[in-house]
Amino acid sequence: MSIIAIGGGELKDQETLLLDQFIVKQTQKAQPRALFIPTASGDAPGYIEAFDQIYGLLLGCDTRALCLSRALSPSAIADLVGWADLIYVGGGDTRSMMDQWRAHGLDRLLIEAEASGKVLCGLSAGAICWFDLGFSDSNRFDSRGDWAYTRVEGLGLLPGMLCPHLDSEQRALPLMQDLLANPVQTLALTDGAAVVVSDGQLSILEGKDRAAVYRITPATDGLNWSQLR
Repeated sequence: MSIIAIGGGELKDQETLLLDQFIVKQTQKAQPRALFIPTASGDAPGYIEAFDQIYGLLLGCDTRALCLSRALSPSAIADLVGWADLIYVGGGDTRSMMDQWRAHGLDRLLIEAEASGKVLCGLSAGAICWFDLGFSDSNRFDSRGDWAYTRVEGLGLLPGMLCPHLDSEQRALPLMQDLLANPVQTLALTDGAAVVVSDGQLSILEGKDRAAVYRITPATDGLNWSQLR
């Protein structure tokens, strides 16, 4: 089992290409079957096209997309998940994505996919979803004015909370405020950084210069931040 959670970056602009190459290699197959789940973006056509371009044409995968907006039957959803060697979850509105997954039973299927040894991965919302919790901007999608970061429950395959986009969206201060009020062990990722969990072991990938992953743990005098190498 491998889970690769990417902190951020534009797939279509090849900003995460080194990480994407690593993901494909984890399948140990010459032409892996790569399933894209773009629920968090509302099944955006441009996002699906970008996945087909990068994972299909560039990295040699057989690609398909699982779009819940197409009113797929439960058996069709299960067949797509079962078909895949690797499953990539795209970014967007984490809370809406998790709600839709639960309504369609996709949450259960992804938990079963982990148990069957598929490569699971994703970026932003697609990184949060594998953890107990995510530090999310989902309130932004429902608000026309002021909004605040919130915690969203994920699938619980990995413990603690994950915060993506630490640098590009300047999440450090609101994250600290949230953790001081309600401490939980957290991994915070900059764009271009990824955590890899394989057979219970955690390692770090740096897809660009100055990409970083931090572990934040509660302490008696506040919070301990440590950069993982």
